[in-house]
Amino acid sequence: ITENIFKKIPVLKTKPKRHKPYTDKKKNEIFTYLEREDKILLFFIKFVAYGFMRPIEVCRVRVGDIDNVNRTVKFKAKNSEFKTKLIPQLLWDELPDLSKLDKDALLFTPNTIGGSWDAIENNRRNHFTQRFRLVVKIPFKLGADYTMYSFRHTYTVKIYREFRKVHAPFEAKTRLMLITGHSSMLALEKY
Repeated sequence: ITENIFKKIPVLKTKPKRHKPYTDKKKNEIFTYLEREDKILLFFIKFVAYGFMRPIEVCRVRVGDIDNVNRTVKFKAKNSEFKTKLIPQLLWDELPDLSKLDKDALLFTPNTIGGSWDAIENNRRNHFTQRFRLVVKIPFKLGADYTMYSFRHTYTVKIYREFRKVHAPFEAKTRLMLITGHSSMLALEKY
Protein backbone atom coordinates (compact mmCIF):
# COMPACT_ATOMS: atom_id res chain seq x y z
CA ILE A 1 0.00 0.00 0.00
CA THR A 2 1.50 3.29 -1.05
CA GLU A 3 -0.82 5.62 0.82
CA ASN A 4 -2.71 5.57 4.13
CA ILE A 5 -6.25 6.40 3.02
CA PHE A 6 -7.45 6.57 6.63
CA LYS A 7 -5.49 9.80 7.21
CA LYS A 8 -7.91 11.57 4.85
CA ILE A 9 -11.00 10.59 6.85
CA PRO A 10 -11.94 13.36 9.27
CA VAL A 11 -12.04 12.43 12.95
CA LEU A 12 -15.56 12.39 14.34
CA LYS A 13 -16.13 14.84 17.14
CA THR A 14 -17.58 13.25 20.24
CA LYS A 15 -19.04 14.83 23.29
CA PRO A 16 -17.86 12.92 26.34
CA LYS A 17 -20.40 12.04 29.00
CA ARG A 18 -20.20 14.64 31.73
CA HIS A 19 -20.49 13.97 35.39
CA LYS A 20 -21.77 17.33 36.60
CA PRO A 21 -21.00 18.18 40.20
CA TYR A 22 -24.00 18.42 42.51
CA THR A 23 -24.77 21.66 44.29
CA ASP A 24 -24.43 21.56 48.08
CA LYS A 25 -28.20 21.90 48.36
CA LYS A 26 -28.93 18.96 46.03
CA LYS A 27 -26.23 16.80 47.65
CA ASN A 28 -27.70 17.47 51.09
CA GLU A 29 -31.23 16.68 49.88
CA ILE A 30 -30.05 13.38 48.39
CA PHE A 31 -28.04 12.39 51.47
CA THR A 32 -30.95 13.23 53.82
CA TYR A 33 -33.33 11.22 51.64
CA LEU A 34 -30.97 8.23 51.49
CA GLU A 35 -30.45 8.32 55.26
CA ARG A 36 -34.14 7.36 55.49
CA GLU A 37 -34.56 5.27 52.34
CA ASP A 38 -31.31 3.36 51.60
CA LYS A 39 -28.40 3.58 54.05
CA ILE A 40 -26.29 1.02 52.15
CA LEU A 41 -26.54 3.02 48.92
CA LEU A 42 -25.70 6.20 50.88
CA PHE A 43 -22.58 4.56 52.36
CA PHE A 44 -21.60 3.33 48.88
CA ILE A 45 -21.95 6.88 47.50
CA LYS A 46 -19.86 8.24 50.37
CA PHE A 47 -17.05 5.85 49.39
CA VAL A 48 -17.21 7.29 45.87
CA ALA A 49 -17.44 10.89 47.11
CA TYR A 50 -15.13 11.01 50.12
CA GLY A 51 -12.78 8.22 49.05
CA PHE A 52 -12.42 9.53 45.48
CA MET A 53 -13.06 6.07 44.09
CA ARG A 54 -14.92 4.82 41.05
CA PRO A 55 -18.03 2.70 41.66
CA ILE A 56 -16.29 -0.39 40.18
CA GLU A 57 -13.38 0.14 42.60
CA VAL A 58 -15.78 0.36 45.56
CA CYS A 59 -17.34 -2.93 44.42
CA ARG A 60 -13.91 -4.60 44.62
CA VAL A 61 -13.22 -3.63 48.26
CA ARG A 62 -13.22 -6.47 50.76
CA VAL A 63 -13.36 -6.10 54.53
CA GLY A 64 -9.69 -7.10 54.78
CA ASP A 65 -8.72 -4.27 52.42
CA ILE A 66 -9.51 -1.77 55.17
CA ASP A 67 -6.44 -1.18 57.33
CA ASN A 68 -7.64 0.03 60.74
CA VAL A 69 -4.15 0.92 61.96
CA ASN A 70 -3.09 3.11 59.04
CA ARG A 71 -6.66 4.11 58.10
CA THR A 72 -6.22 3.12 54.48
CA VAL A 73 -8.14 1.16 51.88
CA LYS A 74 -6.45 -1.02 49.27
CA PHE A 75 -8.20 -1.75 45.96
CA LYS A 76 -7.58 -2.62 42.33
CA ALA A 77 -7.70 0.68 40.46
CA LYS A 78 -8.43 1.55 36.84
CA ASN A 79 -4.81 1.87 35.77
CA SER A 80 -2.76 0.09 38.44
CA GLU A 81 -2.69 -3.35 39.98
CA PHE A 82 -3.36 -2.13 43.51
CA LYS A 83 -3.78 1.33 44.93
CA THR A 84 -3.76 2.32 48.58
CA LYS A 85 -5.54 5.48 49.68
CA LEU A 86 -5.92 7.15 53.01
CA ILE A 87 -9.47 7.06 54.28
CA PRO A 88 -10.42 10.66 55.08
CA GLN A 89 -11.80 11.34 58.56
CA LEU A 90 -15.21 12.14 57.07
CA LEU A 91 -15.44 8.59 55.69
CA TRP A 92 -13.63 6.96 58.62
CA ASP A 93 -16.32 8.26 60.98
CA GLU A 94 -18.95 6.46 58.85
CA LEU A 95 -17.27 3.04 58.93
CA PRO A 96 -19.05 0.45 61.06
CA ASP A 97 -17.06 -1.95 63.27
CA LEU A 98 -15.57 -4.43 60.80
CA SER A 99 -13.48 -6.39 63.32
CA LYS A 100 -15.90 -9.31 63.65
CA LEU A 101 -16.48 -9.70 59.89
CA ASP A 102 -14.78 -12.17 57.55
CA LYS A 103 -11.76 -10.45 55.98
CA ASP A 104 -12.62 -11.99 52.58
CA ALA A 105 -16.20 -10.67 52.64
CA LEU A 106 -17.12 -7.94 50.19
CA LEU A 107 -17.56 -4.60 51.93
CA PHE A 108 -20.73 -3.90 49.92
CA THR A 109 -23.51 -6.37 49.14
CA PRO A 110 -27.12 -5.54 48.24
CA ASN A 111 -28.40 -5.98 51.80
CA THR A 112 -25.49 -5.67 54.18
CA ILE A 113 -22.06 -4.29 54.84
CA GLY A 114 -19.54 -7.13 54.86
CA GLY A 115 -20.96 -10.26 53.31
CA SER A 116 -20.82 -12.66 50.41
CA TRP A 117 -22.33 -11.97 47.01
CA ASP A 118 -22.19 -14.44 44.16
CA ALA A 119 -21.87 -11.93 41.33
CA ILE A 120 -19.04 -10.76 39.09
CA GLU A 121 -17.77 -7.24 39.71
CA ASN A 122 -19.44 -5.72 36.63
CA ASN A 123 -22.79 -7.08 37.80
CA ARG A 124 -22.14 -5.72 41.30
CA ARG A 125 -21.40 -2.27 39.85
CA ASN A 126 -24.46 -2.48 37.60
CA HIS A 127 -26.57 -3.36 40.62
CA PHE A 128 -25.52 -0.19 42.47
CA THR A 129 -25.82 1.92 39.32
CA GLN A 130 -29.38 0.70 38.72
CA ARG A 131 -30.19 1.09 42.40
CA PHE A 132 -28.96 4.69 42.22
CA ARG A 133 -31.14 5.26 39.15
CA LEU A 134 -34.26 3.87 40.85
CA VAL A 135 -33.73 5.31 44.33
CA VAL A 136 -32.17 8.69 43.46
CA LYS A 137 -32.19 9.68 39.77
CA ILE A 138 -35.87 9.01 39.11
CA PRO A 139 -37.32 10.50 42.34
CA PHE A 140 -35.04 13.57 42.08
CA LYS A 141 -35.61 13.90 38.31
CA LEU A 142 -31.87 14.06 37.61
CA GLY A 143 -30.70 14.30 34.00
CA ALA A 144 -28.14 12.08 32.29
CA ASP A 145 -25.28 14.37 33.37
CA TYR A 146 -25.85 13.54 37.05
CA THR A 147 -24.48 10.15 38.00
CA MET A 148 -23.16 8.40 41.06
CA TYR A 149 -19.67 9.26 39.79
CA SER A 150 -20.73 12.92 39.88
CA PHE A 151 -20.27 12.79 43.66
CA ARG A 152 -16.56 12.21 43.11
CA HIS A 153 -16.49 15.30 40.85
CA THR A 154 -18.46 17.26 43.44
CA TYR A 155 -15.85 16.71 46.13
CA THR A 156 -12.92 17.17 43.75
CA VAL A 157 -14.24 20.62 42.82
CA LYS A 158 -15.01 21.41 46.46
CA ILE A 159 -11.49 20.57 47.65
CA TYR A 160 -9.86 22.38 44.72
CA ARG A 161 -11.80 25.56 45.59
CA GLU A 162 -10.70 25.28 49.22
CA PHE A 163 -7.05 24.83 48.16
CA ARG A 164 -7.31 27.83 45.82
CA LYS A 165 -8.20 30.06 48.77
CA VAL A 166 -4.62 29.70 50.06
CA HIS A 167 -2.56 28.27 47.16
CA ALA A 168 -1.65 29.19 43.60
CA PRO A 169 -3.40 27.12 40.89
CA PHE A 170 -0.44 24.78 40.25
CA GLU A 171 0.09 24.04 43.95
CA ALA A 172 -3.63 23.55 44.48
CA LYS A 173 -3.70 21.01 41.64
CA THR A 174 -0.56 19.29 42.93
CA ARG A 175 -2.15 18.86 46.37
CA LEU A 176 -5.40 17.71 44.79
CA MET A 177 -3.58 15.01 42.78
CA LEU A 178 -2.44 13.43 46.06
CA ILE A 179 -6.06 13.09 47.12
CA THR A 180 -7.74 12.07 43.85
CA GLY A 181 -4.96 9.68 42.80
CA HIS A 182 -4.42 11.16 39.33
CA SER A 183 -0.96 10.23 38.06
CA SER A 184 -0.32 13.43 36.10
CA MET A 185 -1.34 17.07 36.05
CA LEU A 186 -2.71 16.60 32.52
CA ALA A 187 -4.97 13.76 33.68
CA LEU A 188 -6.28 15.90 36.53
CA GLU A 189 -6.90 18.88 34.26
CA LYS A 190 -8.82 16.72 31.76
CA TYR A 191 -10.87 15.38 34.66
